[in-house]
Amino acid sequence: MCSTQGERLARLTRAIDDLAAEGLGGLPPDAWAERVAGIWALVEGIDPELARRRACYSTLES
Repeated sequence: MCSTQGERLARLTRAIDDLAAEGLGGLPPDAWAERVAGIWALVEGIDPELARRRACYSTLES
């Protein structure tokens, strides 16, 4: 089942709002990193070109 752009944006907004509401203090670093990675996955699902560029940056950091 393919979601619409609006549904993807709504999921991204909810994920960011949920993380902001919980704050950084309540999450251990591994859980925080996992949540941020999930948010990036949502962003990349919305903009595949961004996903391509992000992969280039990851390679440069290594």
